[in-house]
Amino acid sequence: MTRISSWSDSFAKLTVYEKGAIVGSLILAAFLVVDPLVLSATRSIHPDVRSVLKALTDLGRSNWILIPSGIAILVLGWMRVRETQFRRVVGYGYAAQLFIFLFAAVALSGIAVSLTKNVLGRARPKLFETLGSLEFQPFTFDADFASFPSGHSTTAGALAGVLVILWPKASVPIICAGLWIAATRFLVGAHYFSDSVAGFLFGLGAAYLLRDRLAVRRWLFERDRRGAVTLRGRALLDAGLKAIVDKVPVPR
Repeated sequence: MTRISSWSDSFAKLTVYEKGAIVGSLILAAFLVVDPLVLSATRSIHPDVRSVLKALTDLGRSNWILIPSGIAILVLGWMRVRETQFRRVVGYGYAAQLFIFLFAAVALSGIAVSLTKNVLGRARPKLFETLGSLEFQPFTFDADFASFPSGHSTTAGALAGVLVILWPKASVPIICAGLWIAATRFLVGAHYFSDSVAGFLFGLGAAYLLRDRLAVRRWLFERDRRGAVTLRGRALLDAGLKAIVDKVPVPR
């Protein structure tokens, strides 16, 4: 852990150009070496396992997050307007803010990555045999040339980021689940390994960037005296979750 911290500190002291050279070299190495190796290895996955992975990869679609959360925002807003008890008004408003945060993190990161992948125009793995792993056709706006970064992986990263921000104690299982969803994209051959990694990090970073921007306005988040960003109304969230759990019937 100390060694990792030392490397992190050393990297932080580098100039922007030095950081760019390192990151650029790592990305190029992934494109030329890692991606072809991983693609070759994934082709030997058993068909039954591949079928399961294809079913799981749909969890990375943004629609299953955006549509329910959008409906929840509208319903909670309607309930808040009609409610007369102050305590419930506050509760509905707070719940709506949580869903707005989730919706915005997934939607904004998804729009940004969709634009990025179409502008870059990287060929998908199914074209590897003819074009290789380093073929780019910028501004093509063709699905076959929209591989980097992965949109599904971005959604997985954004969702994982939001959930970790809201429930940091469960960060390990949340991140692991998000990584597996992102990994299905290269395991089924829809994307390269680097596409999935870049997409997941993009979505994860977008969630934290949005959190920090909201903290500046003290909307759902704020900075404490030490400068750390904290969730406002944590007690309200915990109480709401406890109320939901208590209502879930336990089989005997």
